[in-house]
Amino acid sequence: MKKTEIINTVTGKIRGYIGDGIQIFKGIPYAEPPIGDLRLNRPELKKQWAGVLEALEYKPIAPQPPPFTTYFPPQPQSEADCLNLNIWTPGCDNKKRPVMFWIHGGSHIYGSGRLLNGRALPRKGDIVLVSINYRLGPLGYLYIPGAPSNVGQLDQIKALTWVRDNIELFGGDSNNITIFGESAGATSICALMAMPQAKDLFHKAVSQSGAVQPHAFELSGREATAEQILKELDLQFNDLDGFRSLPVDKIIKALIKAQQKALLNRVQLEFRPYIDDESLPQHPIKAIEEGYAKDIELIVGTNLEEWRFWRAFEPNFEKIGSSQLEKRIINLLKAVGEDEDKLESIIETYKKSREKINPSINLHEVYEAFMTDSLFRIPSIKFAEAQSRYQKNTYMYLFNWKTPFEKGRYGAMHALEISFVFGAFLDDYLFTFPKRTGETEVLSDRMMDAWISFAKTGNPNHANIPNWATYDPEKRSTMIFDSKIEIWNNPLHKEREMWNDMKPWSHF
Repeated sequence: MKKTEIINTVTGKIRGYIGDGIQIFKGIPYAEPPIGDLRLNRPELKKQWAGVLEALEYKPIAPQPPPFTTYFPPQPQSEADCLNLNIWTPGCDNKKRPVMFWIHGGSHIYGSGRLLNGRALPRKGDIVLVSINYRLGPLGYLYIPGAPSNVGQLDQIKALTWVRDNIELFGGDSNNITIFGESAGATSICALMAMPQAKDLFHKAVSQSGAVQPHAFELSGREATAEQILKELDLQFNDLDGFRSLPVDKIIKALIKAQQKALLNRVQLEFRPYIDDESLPQHPIKAIEEGYAKDIELIVGTNLEEWRFWRAFEPNFEKIGSSQLEKRIINLLKAVGEDEDKLESIIETYKKSREKINPSINLHEVYEAFMTDSLFRIPSIKFAEAQSRYQKNTYMYLFNWKTPFEKGRYGAMHALEISFVFGAFLDDYLFTFPKRTGETEVLSDRMMDAWISFAKTGNPNHANIPNWATYDPEKRSTMIFDSKIEIWNNPLHKEREMWNDMKPWSHF
């Protein structure tokens, strides 16, 4: 293994290694171990260490339940060592390259900053890539009176602060940082755009399949989740000291039990960021509507069939009867204050809207489209609408490429685009991980160039894609990433117009 020169950061000396011409530094601690009194507390900048830190391997990830599917292998975990980051750079010099800062997804419960391929983006675009780990689940987002709010978000801010203060030692530009992330990572990005403590720590953002629903940031949902977790731990609601004194394994076991009970009752434990007086004063969309992040250039988008990802949890989904699917849609309508009489018109709207791209759409696919719109596509459109009022460089995409995995059962599902953004493929298809083929490599090449161009200039256009116009509420130009890359104006507008009249958005 060829090692790098020693880098003298503000927290200590670091040495990485070189692979494929890229200098790689793994497992750099950016904050003190979040244990003892620092559990569910604000992160503290890592104190200086003695000697040279050999940053040669990934460090443990944040404590979390076992992976929800066998497609994702388990990884070493440690509460004490989880606040770490990784850097891939073409050179530790003074070139001041654009920085791309990745925030992973996983429902704010799962996931890590480990990447299948961290070398492709830096090598292709001459940029510096950073990925992070941050606290998850009850250790990062649990509401207990007396504890700071949104601790997982504060971890992200602390990591951004470390990057700002050190990245030029790794050949990066602290004045040109793009945060990008998927799912919970994208939700985190939307929240960071509205958080005062994150101001000026980044300059551009890419939100991939972010879920910023109108009522998703309310404290009430966090209180209900906290009650369930603390009940499993035999703790009173305000027993912060008791929570901080427990073994971490016991907390994760309580989370798993609470998840199982929530699943039986068809409710959801909520660990997303929430509104409070200090860290996140208002709903991100409200803040964006008021121009709070007007200087942040933005790409936002979703996948065409996000909800097909959840077929992994229902092996017999295609065998579910029509009446049960209709009941699911009705229950969701009731949950948002809508009348169940809208069911027939909703089904008809989706069938008419998608007749060109899916002439044989069935009720199962209508349900999945409804869920995709509810949780991902419509919130993303609303976010783009709000930001485009103040920021000219706002861009929208729709990822339509469908995986052939398991005879195409999963389509253009949630998280499928990540491999294309990082140029990370396998020898065969495996759930969200596509196979390396001529087709996937070409699409990946185009997407990586767009993300790189955006990180460099705030404009994702390059010679190998159609002109990607900025987003506005009239044309609604949307880049379609598929085997054929093209621009659609106002795609699936019948669905969007239907959702505009739905109570969650009409009363927001």
